[in-house]
Amino acid sequence: MKRILFVIPEYSHGRTNKSLENLLYFLAKGEYDISVYCLYEDGGDYYKKIFAPYIIKKSCLYYWLHDNVCTRKIMGLYNKLTKRNHFSFLYKHEACRLEAIYKFDVVIAYQEGTATEFVSYFKKTKKIAWIHFDYAMLTGKVDLMARKVYYDAYQQIVCVSKTALKSMLAIHPEYRSKSTYIYNTLNTYFIKEASDKDNYIPYEHSAFNIISIGRFVEDKKFHEIPKIANYIRRRVHNPFCWYIIGSGEYEERIRSEIDTYSVSDIVKILGSQDNPYPYICQANLLVCLSMAESFSYVIAEAKVLHTPVLSNDFPVASEVLDKSIGWISNIKDMSRVLINIIDNIDGEYDKKKKEVMKFEYSNEQIMQKVEQIL
Repeated sequence: MKRILFVIPEYSHGRTNKSLENLLYFLAKGEYDISVYCLYEDGGDYYKKIFAPYIIKKSCLYYWLHDNVCTRKIMGLYNKLTKRNHFSFLYKHEACRLEAIYKFDVVIAYQEGTATEFVSYFKKTKKIAWIHFDYAMLTGKVDLMARKVYYDAYQQIVCVSKTALKSMLAIHPEYRSKSTYIYNTLNTYFIKEASDKDNYIPYEHSAFNIISIGRFVEDKKFHEIPKIANYIRRRVHNPFCWYIIGSGEYEERIRSEIDTYSVSDIVKILGSQDNPYPYICQANLLVCLSMAESFSYVIAEAKVLHTPVLSNDFPVASEVLDKSIGWISNIKDMSRVLINIIDNIDGEYDKKKKEVMKFEYSNEQIMQKVEQIL
């Protein structure tokens, strides 16, 4: 039985932990002894509970130096001032300890950044770096050569889409021989079952209901929704409501834009939801305004639940969304596209809805690729 360790940075909601949650569901059926190590205790209780059967303990030294609130604030300030990561010595010590105790066959850094650095310090195991982000977007945010030192230590690099792989190889063509792409698995049974939960969904039954989901950050462009909603409400014949699920640093800006355009009656923030699937399932349309995605989970989940999708034209959009079951448009043109969708001009919405009802997501080929690299 192969011993596999996944390293994640924290327990927060987002693409990485959702991806790992789904992957563990499939790996648990195979001949694997799986462990999860989380570098920070941040992120809430949801994923602490989900990963609880797999979590391995940290050393006392690591816990007191890294997870102690006071120590971390001091080190965080010191790191900012010196523009260096002064936890490297601790990561090396902890990696050595884990390797000696558990003797893992494979260790996987399941997100860019600190997890990639941490796993690079393992010496005697196969190391896999899993990239969930458009690599080019990281350039400039972290020292490029420092990241290269970490990736040089890996035997395999996995990106979650062809587009993400292409982006990474454009910067590091020397990694071509050890890089591949593997789409994320989806627990379609869970998604469909969760979508049937008897949650109260505050939708207007007489309206065309739109849902958008994600973290409230700049790149997700949720702050554009009030402006778009204000424009189209004066031009459509059918009533509509636009709901937003999520939280984050841009929430106040989104609320400010809602007030500016006086659209509080049709644009509503629902906050974070542990189970967003009933909202997706019962919506008429999911809209994704992201500027960049490596693999859009929310689009894939909407397709599983047979909800048509309108997506911004970020690079991977055409890879995850077939135009027969949705629309791809830049944000500038979204208002015009939405008017056609809401009013079902030329039966356009009905055609897409009919096609998306036929969609089925297959995990079999994905898991074959995962098992090959493990």
